[in-house]
Amino acid sequence: MSSGSLVPIQALPPDLAETISTNLSLSLSILACYVVMFLAITHFARRGYSDSLSDHIVASRGLGWVVASLTLVATVLSGVGMAGFPGTVYSVGFSFIAMILAGYAVTAPAVWYLGRRMWVVGKEHDLQTPGDLLGDYYQSDTVRLYTVLASVAFNTTYIVAQLLAGGLILTILTGGVVSFELGVLALAFVVTIHLASTGMRGIAYLDTFNGALISILLGAFGVFIVSHAGGVGEIFTSLGDSRAGYTTAPGVTGLFTPEVILIVGALFSVGNTLLSPAGWIRMYSVDTERNFAKVAAMIVGVLTLIYVFGTSFIGIYGRTVLPEGTNPDTVSSLLAFDVMPFGLAALFLVGILAAIVSTTDSYAHVLAATVSRDFIRTFISPDISEDEELLLNRVVIIVTMLAGVAGALLYSNLITPLALFVVAVSIQLLPLLLGAVSWPRASTEAAIVSPAVGTVLLALFQLQLIPNPYVTPLVPGILVATVVNFGLFVVVSYLTSPQPLDKMEQYHGLINRKL
Repeated sequence: MSSGSLVPIQALPPDLAETISTNLSLSLSILACYVVMFLAITHFARRGYSDSLSDHIVASRGLGWVVASLTLVATVLSGVGMAGFPGTVYSVGFSFIAMILAGYAVTAPAVWYLGRRMWVVGKEHDLQTPGDLLGDYYQSDTVRLYTVLASVAFNTTYIVAQLLAGGLILTILTGGVVSFELGVLALAFVVTIHLASTGMRGIAYLDTFNGALISILLGAFGVFIVSHAGGVGEIFTSLGDSRAGYTTAPGVTGLFTPEVILIVGALFSVGNTLLSPAGWIRMYSVDTERNFAKVAAMIVGVLTLIYVFGTSFIGIYGRTVLPEGTNPDTVSSLLAFDVMPFGLAALFLVGILAAIVSTTDSYAHVLAATVSRDFIRTFISPDISEDEELLLNRVVIIVTMLAGVAGALLYSNLITPLALFVVAVSIQLLPLLLGAVSWPRASTEAAIVSPAVGTVLLALFQLQLIPNPYVTPLVPGILVATVVNFGLFVVVSYLTSPQPLDKMEQYHGLINRKL
């Protein structure tokens, strides 16, 4: 995964640094074109923005299936998906992508099954955040507070990761004219203005453009790699004696066994796409529940093409072309300039920047919504009006981006382990979601106890305070913690009382009637 290490322009290979400097005007022109498109989309989204709380948070529940799909794709990919994932393939082989693809094969039906149920109760009860659904169903402020803590941890960490990557990309694209620090500040500023003025509608419009751009660029990258290598087969045969390790399970590290590929891949993909706060809110934003089948198919189709013909080709061929010891974070950028014309390679870096922008605004948006609605309105100021809550959202966005800038500039080395850990934390909310929309026996006591135990176990495994009984890649103990969480949730639910009949009727009865 992307480590967030900083690679200034001076640390690039000398010939590449010279090439960028020689073609700086072209690079800046391409970057300027993207900025113009960004401003045009912001203006267009602002024209349709109603300045209401519902429009700001869930786009008035009016996103068509194409827009909803591409905004999920753009958010999920991020800078890590376009830079970190190819670097991971470069380091550990194709088995990592096999794990991701297995995960999305599970995520697609999960989006169809759970997403429709979330949408039905969300529309009926005007739910706008994860805490709205779980806090209301389990009638527990403690459960609502869990969602706030998960949102703060998840979104803050990923915002910092995106600002780190964005500052680096801007430094490379401008040949060092824009310093890393200035790049971080510039990215934070434009995201703040865009988000505060357009809300979820602006995010969706921008993500639609960015998602299409990213998909096209990664597809083009794959074509150029095939051409440069002399055919698809040559991409893999050029690995020589190391081919088996990089193209088959369990991979170079020996950790990607078939059960890990299936189970851990499913947990991570569902956690990052459906259970992440940004993905959760997008389930509320779709225009009709009938479109969830199309959204699910679009997500798995587009991401499969991206990861197979883009990510895996970049990582595998990078192992052949690039020098031994290349920083994995730079594999996609360096290989782009190696196999594509300069203008297209620069555009690919702009594509990475587009993914970074999409992820940053999505995570800042959902963090502001959960802090304002599920913490301040619930615990501090219950009588706050919608206009005041909308203003509060914008204030929290500004504070969030300032905190992200501070984290990017001061604590970059902590980002990768935290980014992996918080995805695992979001997975601990899965039993609660299943209980709220598909298992009426679930109890409030179970919703309080099981995710707390699962999260504590994750922390203990991460800090190596207890032995890890089942070694998995990415996050130690994720499988054990999740199994314990599910087991506790079922056992405690059977030992305690389920929700009152009227609450079951508001959720399960409603879902049964509508679906």
